[in-house]
Amino acid sequence: MPTRTRRYAAAALLGSFLLLAGCASMPDSGGVHQVPLSEQREDPRARTYAERPEPGATPQRIVSDFLEALRSDDYATVAKAYLTKKARTWTPGETIVLAEAPSVIQEQPSGSKPVTNDKRSSVVVRLQGAKVAWLNEAGTYTPDERPYSLNIELSKDRKSGQWRIADPPRGLVISRADFERTFQPASTYHFTARSRDTLVADPVYVRRRIDPVTDAVRTLLDGPGGLIGSVTETTFPARTTLAKNQRLAVDEEGTLRVRLALETKPGLHTCERMAAQVLHTAESQEGVRVDDVELLTARDTKMCDLSAAAGERYAPDRLARHPASLYFIDGKNRLVRTPTGPEGGEAGPATVISPLGDGKPAFGSAAVARSEKKAAGVTATGRSLYVSSLDESSSLGEPLLTSDATDAQAERGDGLTAASWDGLGDLWVADRVGGESRLYWMAGGAGDPVRIDVTGLEGRIEALRMSAEGARIALVVSEGEESRLVLGAVSVKDGVPVVAQLRDTGALEEVRAVSWAGESRLLVVGRESEGVQQMRLVSTDGSVPPAAELGQGLTGVTAVAAAEDGTKPLVAATEDGIVRLPQNAYWKAVLGGEGGTAPVYPG
Repeated sequence: MPTRTRRYAAAALLGSFLLLAGCASMPDSGGVHQVPLSEQREDPRARTYAERPEPGATPQRIVSDFLEALRSDDYATVAKAYLTKKARTWTPGETIVLAEAPSVIQEQPSGSKPVTNDKRSSVVVRLQGAKVAWLNEAGTYTPDERPYSLNIELSKDRKSGQWRIADPPRGLVISRADFERTFQPASTYHFTARSRDTLVADPVYVRRRIDPVTDAVRTLLDGPGGLIGSVTETTFPARTTLAKNQRLAVDEEGTLRVRLALETKPGLHTCERMAAQVLHTAESQEGVRVDDVELLTARDTKMCDLSAAAGERYAPDRLARHPASLYFIDGKNRLVRTPTGPEGGEAGPATVISPLGDGKPAFGSAAVARSEKKAAGVTATGRSLYVSSLDESSSLGEPLLTSDATDAQAERGDGLTAASWDGLGDLWVADRVGGESRLYWMAGGAGDPVRIDVTGLEGRIEALRMSAEGARIALVVSEGEESRLVLGAVSVKDGVPVVAQLRDTGALEEVRAVSWAGESRLLVVGRESEGVQQMRLVSTDGSVPPAAELGQGLTGVTAVAAAEDGTKPLVAATEDGIVRLPQNAYWKAVLGGEGGTAPVYPG
């Protein structure tokens, strides 16, 4: 695709600094060549501007330059110059992401005699490529791998004789590499059905450089979508929009002022919750820090404000907490712990003071509550689930849940999965018998097991992990020899949780393990089609960030653990035992982790 965008500002500013510092030099030999935009290094301060159509451009060139213009920072005005007058009511909506830039092919007219462009009043240009995903108008990312083809009709203007697009695509058609340069991840935040004072992230993508904070807040006002759309709620009154002619930005004092057009003025408590949604949505932007949010009416009447400190009471990670220890099952089937600090893996594990640390019965997996005051353990046979306090006075008691699988079935891989705690203190586990599974919920980790409805699930649950706020569940689901990662949204019906919506991430095949690694990120072990085992980070919307693969050099990974606050080392169970990956370092063996399995952070 030809490149005709111009870059200003940043390059000139950088050059001035280099000259002043005496560091710049001018080449005195060599030729001049054009570098395609896709190969140029992005400067976050740089802005891109589109060129208007060249006189006499061919239909192919018009389409190519139109697609290029859509990527520019002034696309909203310049791109319409490539359209016929009738088509200029068009507004860009969805974005199609392709593996590579699309092929732009002019279709030949039917008939035996070729007709030149000069003698034709309309032509068709076809875009072709391999589709990998698409964004809707709200910026929600959806993986979608299939062949892509689109016919675009162009008409020749009778007066000027120039080709213009009569039926433009619904939005951008862009390569994956250019998508990563043009868009940036963000999140809107909404309140959950299970914890009404905790915000949960809804990942979206917004355009870089143009107006990302405004775009993200505008998407917030449209209401929750994506995976969590059916299980969250917004506090903004219906039909609330941004007041006209606003470009949101944080001022020098750290204040973000937002003028809203709304039909009913909210009460003070509701307004504060609205401000909390705006605060965390704005701060999801890279490099944006907000000290205070002010919400005003369209006529500049102040409704309320919320400081960043006060907004922490609604913070998405408030239920995740900060783990003090990493836990795993040692070679003697006992629950042990080791500190999470930089040198924690070199201190050696300590046996947990609890019946789960006795090795009698032998445990195969454990889950520690986020308070780190109690834990749940599944026996090595997979038959029984026990819950115990993590103190000297506790006793093991009777199993909280016993699998429906027989001993013989358990030996073949049936029985209970490892359990998982949400941030509300509830415990979750699945029981597998034959080709089926049942999901159970235990209120407070002590109530009677309640079977949870998972509508539309096809396959058997092999592993699960609950998010801190309890609104999302990550499931490893198998069908025959294949396994995949499925995300579910959790709502509440008659006081009991219900998994209301399911979504395949499509990130990897033969998924073996998963752990939450942030508000909207998962650490996943699996493999690509006909590939080798990989460990990578995956967003809850199915997108994969650049340089997401993390398991280089590891083999036989059976389990992984990550902390949701993102500050603790990644941990894996391998053929050689427990290993950890500190930030900016390499995988290292955990002292005393030989023969260890099932590593977990609280959760």
